Amino acid sequence: MIAPVSVPITEVDGTTVTVQVGNVVNLTGDDETFADWTAEIDDPEVVSFVDGRTDGSATFNPGVKALEVGDSDVTLTNSSTGQSVSFEVEVTAPR
Repeated sequence: MIAPVSVPITEVDGTTVTVQVGNVVNLTGDDETFADWTAEIDDPEVVSFVDGRTDGSATFNPGVKALEVGDSDVTLTNSSTGQSVSFEVEVTAPR
């Protein structure tokens, strides 16, 4: 199993993140409102959004799962803070 690609949510705006099909972009750095992020995905066949959540014993950051080769623009918005970040995800074939 490949380790997820971890990117600080405060540094992702305006960047391109490259990830292999089947892997996940783990959006780190929001320890308080991690469950309040939602996503607008330009091409939902290329990537999907993974909600931030807590299950009582563990906390899971929001993320983006790579579904198929291609690129998609992603815009994340936090309903608590009003913060918004936009970036591109480039999905490559597994090695």
